[in-house]
Amino acid sequence: MTHPPGVPLPRAVVVLVGAAASGKTTLRRRWVAAGLDPGCVVSLDDLRRRLRAEDLHRGAADRGAQAYTLPALRRAARRCDALAGFGVGYLADATHLRRSERRVHVARAAAAGLPAVAVLLPALDVAQLLRRDASRAPEERVPADVLARHAHRRSLLSADGLRADGFEHVLEEPGEPGKAGR
Repeated sequence: MTHPPGVPLPRAVVVLVGAAASGKTTLRRRWVAAGLDPGCVVSLDDLRRRLRAEDLHRGAADRGAQAYTLPALRRAARRCDALAGFGVGYLADATHLRRSERRVHVARAAAAGLPAVAVLLPALDVAQLLRRDASRAPEERVPADVLARHAHRRSLLSADGLRADGFEHVLEEPGEPGKAGR
């Protein structure tokens, strides 16, 4: 998929939904390569990396990428608010496996008069997620117990459930997202 058919990007709030290592970032990169403005992408992983790099540059001890989740969430919220507020929209690259995480984006889209779009990544089993996660840099790997929780939470989601959350459009990535998936 090069970008969601019939969905005006980036003039939408597009929320990737899937477990860690299920292919969200790979999909996002394909869309950027196909013409999506990278300035409209809000990625928790990228924000964690940036915050970690800033700390290391200042001489702070290395705490690993996951230690930066809370400040990354704060920066992401501010960036999403700004992009939606300007009517531009954004692509949110994070797991969004909790309803509360998804509903924030739906509310933000409604307030800005933008369509809310969910892109549901495939439900992969824990063994597949672990294999994909192993290809990440050691400091960016997700603990096995977290991947197991993600796999379970993703298994409970459906397109109908995302529509019930308030998404106007729900796109489902088919099966294995391809060899390019993480």
